[in-house]
Amino acid sequence: MTAPPPPGAHAIPLPASDDTSPSDDLDDMHQDAIPGFGTDMDADEPARAGHAVRIVLTVLAVVAAVALVGVIAAGAVTASARHGAEQAQAVLRETNTIATRFVKAHKASDLAAAKAWSRLDRRISDNARILDEPAARLSIRDAGSLKNRAGKANKDTNTLVSAARRALAIKQEADARESLAKAVGEATKLRDGAKRDDDTGTAIDDLTTILERAAEPGKDVTVKELEDLASRVEQARKTLEQAIATQAEHAKAKRAAEEKAARERQERERQSEQQTVPDPTPPQQQQQWIPQYQSGQSGQSGQSGQSGGTGSQPGNGWSVPAPSDGNGLPGNDPGL
Repeated sequence: MTAPPPPGAHAIPLPASDDTSPSDDLDDMHQDAIPGFGTDMDADEPARAGHAVRIVLTVLAVVAAVALVGVIAAGAVTASARHGAEQAQAVLRETNTIATRFVKAHKASDLAAAKAWSRLDRRISDNARILDEPAARLSIRDAGSLKNRAGKANKDTNTLVSAARRALAIKQEADARESLAKAVGEATKLRDGAKRDDDTGTAIDDLTTILERAAEPGKDVTVKELEDLASRVEQARKTLEQAIATQAEHAKAKRAAEEKAARERQERERQSEQQTVPDPTPPQQQQQWIPQYQSGQSGQSGQSGQSGGTGSQPGNGWSVPAPSDGNGLPGNDPGL
């Protein structure tokens, strides 16, 4: 800005001009010398420069956005691959747990083919190694590989478990049929040898009924049905055994009662015989007559008398001896 003229000063009129200055003249000269200057392009130059800057910034923004999207997309793909591997591991872990429990429950019982158990054992061991891999730290490629291996291991494990279950079912059915046949044989033998009476009649009939059912169980029965039949046969057999034992106890008691009655009858008969037969009298002592020679009959001293009589013959020189004193010797005869 120019300072206003002091008061009272007269303004010096400037020569009429076309509102140009020497510098403007010089610019005009330069502009005349440069082609293109002095046209409408000079007025659009700032707008064009700003537009170019905006284009560059836009391109840079797009490039950055694309790069960012690429980074985000790569991270998302990696995360997705790892998540897929973790999911495959989770499914395999559940299947492997089922397989492990199945092996522990039935392997020791030796109810299936040894080959089925050995293959399943190896598969369970391989599954453990797959489950130990850290899926969360793997690359996209390694995570994808882990996912594929876990999926295949899960399928193989299910196949092996199914095969082991089939082998187990076949062996269980064979064992159940064998057990039933054994039970039927033992029960039939017991029934055929039992003596029928009030103690055993009902038990024999019940056992016969279940034996008719168990003799031909059929092909479509389950293992559980076979086991139930064997259990019923066994229970009926035990019932008959108890009935036979009761029968034996009753027979023993009957024999004991009969033997007791026989002994009592014999005792009564003996006592009756003693009462009807009189007591025998003691034998009387028979006196012995010994001949004695009487005095005054000396002429007959040389003759012998006859013994065994009950008295003496008078006139023949014999006399009755004195009674015996109990020692076999005659007493003193005053006549001697």
